Amino acid sequence: MKNKTALTIDELLVNESFLNFYFRKDEADILEWEDWADENTERQELIKQAFGQLDKLSLKWKQEQISEKFEELNEKLEEIKPLQINYRRSQIIRWAAAVILFLGIGWWYFLQNNSKSVIYTELVENAPTALIEKENNTDKPLLITLSDGSSILLQHGSRLSYPTNFEGDKREVYLDGEAFFEVAKNPEKPFLVYANELVTKVLGTSFNIKSFKGQKEIQVIVRTGKVSVFKLNEVQNSKNVKILEGVVIIPNQQIKFDKEKSNFSKSLVEQPEMLSEMPQYNFEFKDVSASSVFATIQKAYGISIVYDEELLKECPVTASLSDEPLYGKLELVCNAIEAEYQLIDGQIIISSKGCRN
Repeated sequence: MKNKTALTIDELLVNESFLNFYFRKDEADILEWEDWADENTERQELIKQAFGQLDKLSLKWKQEQISEKFEELNEKLEEIKPLQINYRRSQIIRWAAAVILFLGIGWWYFLQNNSKSVIYTELVENAPTALIEKENNTDKPLLITLSDGSSILLQHGSRLSYPTNFEGDKREVYLDGEAFFEVAKNPEKPFLVYANELVTKVLGTSFNIKSFKGQKEIQVIVRTGKVSVFKLNEVQNSKNVKILEGVVIIPNQQIKFDKEKSNFSKSLVEQPEMLSEMPQYNFEFKDVSASSVFATIQKAYGISIVYDEELLKECPVTASLSDEPLYGKLELVCNAIEAEYQLIDGQIIISSKGCRN
């Protein structure tokens, strides 16, 4: 970079680091330019003037306007091709180049910060009924109660659109961000959550969806019940959403959808919890077969555990597992019977040679 002490306004306008400072997009650049400005009032005035020029270019233009201006200025710059140019024309070229670079970077920032919500916006605009939109700009979750009795905890920086009353044969809401849903049961009227590229269908359950703009993945985590997850185009192309199967996830499972690759990956949540509606299980075992231990764990957590029941009937287990989390329970039991476990596609797979001598 050129010595900052000799920078002009025109040079600031084409300086990527300075534009990052103006857009507040890079912490290192922000701190660097703030320190530079603190050294004397002339630099502060220079930055003020540069900011004024950038403000005049209006960051609030629509995407189409930015595109048109960018192309227009680019074409004008291409027309100026004399072999010799005077100082005034040189200044015009430099200024045009500054405007083009600014608009190009401005457009890029615009797309980065807004394009990820385009799907949400289009879905809301094309909804069959009028919607209410709630946006959570607070630091605490916002509780929203729907007409069917369902409740939603909307997280900070998130938006939810929903109708005053649900009509027709399905209940549809639209999410941009993160929210935890507790859906009132109604087998005749499935509940659909449109979260940008993903649609989650439930009849009555509790789950969390995270679908923020700018993130590469959309995440769905089930607490109770089960949900089916679809790509948006699958739902849009279906004549009857009730018969769609989708990717099914159950309690303590999660699914991640890679936006770029357009594929799903299913796994267990990081810290599985016992099902709240299930009776309290006794995890104090004394000479109990490993098969029975795994069956108890499976019921308590609602997670599929794949093991050879006949083979592990001969493996006695004596252990106190009450205070252990799920993976701690599995680790202790597997160590006791010289087995191993793997997490594959949202299931737990037990590998063992058995305990017969």
